[in-house]
Amino acid sequence: MNILIIGPYPPLKGGISDFNFKLFDHLKKYQSSFFISFDRNYPFFLRSKKKQVLNTYTPNQNILRINPYNPLSYIKIINFIKNKNIDKIISTYWTPIIGLPYLLINSIVSKKITKIGLFHNIFPHENYLLSKQILKFYINTLNKAITLSEHSSKQLLDISNLVSQSLFIPVDNLEKTSKSISLNKLNLNKNYKYILFIGMIRKYKGLKLLLKAFKKVTEIKKNVKLIIAGEFIENKKVYLKLIDELSLNKDIILNDNFIEPSNIKYYINVSEIIIQPYIKATQSGITSLAISYNKIIVTTGAGGIKEIINNNNGYICSKDQISISKNIIRALKSKNEKKMEELILLKKKISWNNFCKLLIKNI
Repeated sequence: MNILIIGPYPPLKGGISDFNFKLFDHLKKYQSSFFISFDRNYPFFLRSKKKQVLNTYTPNQNILRINPYNPLSYIKIINFIKNKNIDKIISTYWTPIIGLPYLLINSIVSKKITKIGLFHNIFPHENYLLSKQILKFYINTLNKAITLSEHSSKQLLDISNLVSQSLFIPVDNLEKTSKSISLNKLNLNKNYKYILFIGMIRKYKGLKLLLKAFKKVTEIKKNVKLIIAGEFIENKKVYLKLIDELSLNKDIILNDNFIEPSNIKYYINVSEIIIQPYIKATQSGITSLAISYNKIIVTTGAGGIKEIINNNNGYICSKDQISISKNIIRALKSKNEKKMEELILLKKKISWNNFCKLLIKNI
């Protein structure tokens, strides 16, 4: 069986690209696998090349890269499929913008090839014209579907008869960088405890809610600082204004640039806990990243996150500032020994090796 994965891949930025890099790296250990990469996630008139592509990363020359919005590129895909005798195509779906190229590709390749949709999201975080229509057309080109949470599988059943197998976002077994090294790398004061909100900043991730909750935390614990690390997709001025209104300027460390993959470990390892105050979600790569580094998570458990994190291995709070602040304080005060034991057991269960074995079994 020869499997072809199609989707974003480094040097493209973002969680889907990182996921695909790891998926391909692990899957080819178990099954003959190939990858066709996009050279952009979105047309450049929607999002500039600078915002989509890492300049510090050298592309893998052995991987074919195409412009997914240029139909002439599909000729390369057809030739590649014939030359490699591909049996199954996995397309990694997260937004209807990319769903359109996927459905066209699936429609023109041989019907003998099994088409699998690997869904990160069923519905996009932002509303787009004809979103549901494109999604339904894409689903109609599929033979099978894989989701990364039961939450997503239920959403899929609401709009389609296509039954999916729900898996999970796998975790790596990553080594911790010492806290002292991380403090020095980020130029942070060792006399404070740090909590971390990391990732692209969108409305649904609840940063406004977190800022209001963190204000209450600072009224009780004086030696805590909040690190906010990630690009703003929303209007940054709205958040800066709120920080100023709450008089939190001295209590927050803000890096609103894209966090290079090589630097993420410093932000995570310097932090006591990871905060996910999401208002809605499907699942989250940040959750898996935190688990990879054995970090305790405080989260609202939105969407599929609660399928992974619970009160045995983390802290689940309500979507309100009082509950979030109370759980942050609880997490900071506790040694979290039992929760850490549960987290390590979970880490073994949702490894990349287990993910690849289940994926192969279900496609």
